[in-house]
Amino acid sequence: MMAHHNRLPLFLKIWILFVLLILTILVPSGILVVHRGKQVASTEMIRRGNAMARHFAASARIPLLSRDSLALKLLVKAVDKDPEILYAFVTDTKNNILAHTGSIEPVEVLRLPARAAKRGINRGISPSFEGLGVNPFLDIRAPVTYHDKTVGTFHLGLSREAIEREMKNTASFLLRAILRYSIPGFVLGLVVLFFCSRYAIGQVEVLLSGINELNMNNLGFQIKSIPRSLFGELTTAFNRLSLQLEDTSEKEKTIVLPPQRDSFRQSVTLSSKLLPTQITRNQISVLFAGVKGFREYADNRTPEDVLVDLNEYFALAARVAAEYDGQVDKFIGDAVSCVFQSTPLKPDHTKRAVEAAVALQEVLADQGENGNDILDKIGIGISTGVALSGPVDALSNKIHTFIGESFKTAYSLNVLAEPGEIIISKDVFQAIEHLVMVEPIPPREMMDRTEAWENFRLKGLLPREDHEIPSR
Repeated sequence: MMAHHNRLPLFLKIWILFVLLILTILVPSGILVVHRGKQVASTEMIRRGNAMARHFAASARIPLLSRDSLALKLLVKAVDKDPEILYAFVTDTKNNILAHTGSIEPVEVLRLPARAAKRGINRGISPSFEGLGVNPFLDIRAPVTYHDKTVGTFHLGLSREAIEREMKNTASFLLRAILRYSIPGFVLGLVVLFFCSRYAIGQVEVLLSGINELNMNNLGFQIKSIPRSLFGELTTAFNRLSLQLEDTSEKEKTIVLPPQRDSFRQSVTLSSKLLPTQITRNQISVLFAGVKGFREYADNRTPEDVLVDLNEYFALAARVAAEYDGQVDKFIGDAVSCVFQSTPLKPDHTKRAVEAAVALQEVLADQGENGNDILDKIGIGISTGVALSGPVDALSNKIHTFIGESFKTAYSLNVLAEPGEIIISKDVFQAIEHLVMVEPIPPREMMDRTEAWENFRLKGLLPREDHEIPSR
């Protein structure tokens, strides 16, 4: 119990989760921006140093050719006022120092490998001064040319301390800018997120309380406060569902109970005296058609849409059965069983049942293009045998029905059939094998029978005039 009370509220957990998510994005982004700013600052410093070195190299061209030492000294002295420059000197093609100024001796600079100095200039500088060791300067070299011929080199020493200082100033500026603009927005976002999450969780808790009321059998419970948002639509849907459950419960309470045992027994006794004179035994063929995958289909549709689709399917099945002198025995959920009887004038009940099944699948395929998904999911099983038929009026409501093993067999064959398929029993095949094209199905145990049955998948009717499907 103590652990339950110490747990954080759900809205607070969501708020903390979003805070951590935002920080995870902002902190690395800030670090990346600062690092990139430092790189840009160092690159800009080196670019300015290169531009200055090229400028002085161009100015040193004439004094170098004329070996005017005074002009060269005045030229290199011009960089003394720049605190970012540690030294400047001019050499000829043999690295003879002609003029220099600054705190670094030219000999120390010339000892540096030319490869390291060139890499520092071309690749830019990094905070670690890669390739330059611990030297406090970056030597920038600009060739002095005359008519495309190198006559000397101008060396300019860029202060490492100045570069690092510029990088730190840039990083500090970027960091202050990020904090100045991101912190207020971050705080404002946290406040808005806090109240939004609290509101959302509050609405969810209201819906949960309504569901708990339904679980306590308080059908018809209504949530009074309906907000103007998505939660309002959810609340309205909940109230509508609660009223429907209440209506369904009231209808269930009005169901008429069956007659008392004595009156029921008396009714059965009276009807049993009538049944023997009306029972007939006859050869029949049973067509059992059912929807494959009905549960998945019904879960994604409203009950009204399901009933409309089923009614269309049942109407088509009844119409096709009647065209082949068959009749609907009963509707069982999403399935329908049709009976084709043998009569003196029409003893070909098995042939008519198979032709009706083929015709039904064709009609269902045609009508399925109009948007009724049930019509594409019908599997059919056909069996034949002897059945009893007669009225059942034990409850004073006469119903003519058929009783026989063929119904169970037809149902089992329907279970084997895939959508659009027709499965026939061995007896059906033997009766019309000269009229059909079939594919054998391996034997398997069916229902509660112990022996294996051989069944066949109907592939089509042979084109013979004596069993053509009548035109509708």
